Amino acid sequence: MFEDQLAPTAAAAPHRALYLRWRPQRFEDVVGQDHVTRTLRNAVKLDRLAHAYLFTGPRGTGKTSVARILYRAANCPRAEDGDPCNTCPLCLAALDGRALDLIEIDAASNRGIDDIRDLREKIAYRPGEGRFKVYIIDEAHELTQPAWDALLKTLEEPPPHAILVLATTEAHKVQATIVSRCQRFDFRRIPFDATREQLARVAVAEGMDVEPAVLERLALLARGGLRDALSLLDQLSAFAGGHVASAAADGARREARAIDMQIARAALSLPPIEAVHGVLDGLTNRDPATVMAVMSDIADVRLFVDELVVHLRAILLLRSGADARLTDELPAGEVEWLRQRAPKWSLGPLMRLLQVLSESLARTRDAQQFQVQCEVALLEACQVDTVLPAATAPASASPEAVRAVAAPVVPPTASPAPATPPVVAPLAPIATPAPAATPAADASTELVRSRWPDVVDHVRSRKPILGALLSSAQPIALEDGQLTVAFGTEFNRKRAELAANRQAIEAGLQHALGRAFKVKCTVANSGGAPSLLEDPVINFAQRTFGGEPRRLGDEPTGL
Repeated sequence: MFEDQLAPTAAAAPHRALYLRWRPQRFEDVVGQDHVTRTLRNAVKLDRLAHAYLFTGPRGTGKTSVARILYRAANCPRAEDGDPCNTCPLCLAALDGRALDLIEIDAASNRGIDDIRDLREKIAYRPGEGRFKVYIIDEAHELTQPAWDALLKTLEEPPPHAILVLATTEAHKVQATIVSRCQRFDFRRIPFDATREQLARVAVAEGMDVEPAVLERLALLARGGLRDALSLLDQLSAFAGGHVASAAADGARREARAIDMQIARAALSLPPIEAVHGVLDGLTNRDPATVMAVMSDIADVRLFVDELVVHLRAILLLRSGADARLTDELPAGEVEWLRQRAPKWSLGPLMRLLQVLSESLARTRDAQQFQVQCEVALLEACQVDTVLPAATAPASASPEAVRAVAAPVVPPTASPAPATPPVVAPLAPIATPAPAATPAADASTELVRSRWPDVVDHVRSRKPILGALLSSAQPIALEDGQLTVAFGTEFNRKRAELAANRQAIEAGLQHALGRAFKVKCTVANSGGAPSLLEDPVINFAQRTFGGEPRRLGDEPTGL
């Protein structure tokens, strides 16, 4: 039985969110947590309730809902098979939010020692209605250390009429001394099929006409959180004009507008699943043109990358042989589609791509910078060839010959030069051992700086994103054939440090200067001088208008 089934709602009553009206009211109504509800029902039937429980798990999986059911079941005089009747005065008072012995504390805003001292003083008083007082401490991991210390004494010697329920999404932040005094229940992400079926039941009961494909997409977006799925369905209902409901006291009814995928995409800014498939196919086939073409049509890159990460993680599980429960998260057809492409992926590049995208989602707030970072990561995953094109030099040519072809040539004269002799003639002096031993003997930092735009242009013609990163970098030191290049951010430095990117930069230097260099990447201002981005005004200006701040009159320092 759900809340909206308890009593008829008046036509003039204000609308309540779907996740509130469809909150489970009995243990048997809880979706996807049978290992929790079965244990608690048996504890109620056998009168073997613990004095403290720790409910952990992702958001929207039923932690506080189960805690409220536990209060009613433990106190209901007409409990049936461990479930509350939801019709007696005590149950109705709890459902209406009038139960004085059900106390909920939001630890995110009541996290100090004074709040816990107040709890300790009041918990000693016996309940006014039922057998037990139940304290629900939500977001328990937010409690301060002194608050935990104050709560520990209560958990060690609790009054017999009190039950404490600690609910948290971050169990690792709860102290071991607290965990050891609680019965711990780990709430799991709700399986994909169970979420979709519950959405279908709610849609039918609410009079919504929703396409099955939309329900599948909402279940996928919810990531195992039923509350999130119901909130998305509620948003779609409002966008589509509302579900069938009583329009007047005489029972007149309004027609519902069907909710199809077009409405879902418009209301929720959903990226088409075809776009996710397109990028994955481009990555699988190492086709950067396809990847960038699809990315250019994405409206909300963050939402798209979030969904892409889910699919990349699925490929990682498939490649690792750990896909036993993957159908709990994705439709069976989607899993099969990914299974066909997984063998073409290598674990190393896949894990690096997942790490970069996940870090960007978590840390990067600027939309433009986020998009650049993701495009760089996707192009790197395609492993774009950064060596000189095959047409530049024959496959059988020696390394010295390849370097000679890449060197700057004499400006063309009015008459065309013969195809072979001018190229072959310079090979002997350039390939001699003496210049190779000291490739930068006649070069200097100033010379490299003067040719740096040529290096950037050469790299940009082969790797546009890397070229964009180099345009804001500066060569700062040259010693023993090793050029140190300073980048504006740690992210840019890491991208340039990748083997393929370093080879591309070295090829650009060879092309522009006719000498081989080794490249070392660093971050500007890392030698002790404070970064200009630490200034909040400069930081805001950089995030708003882009570019890299520089001090007037100062050369970039720091190695």
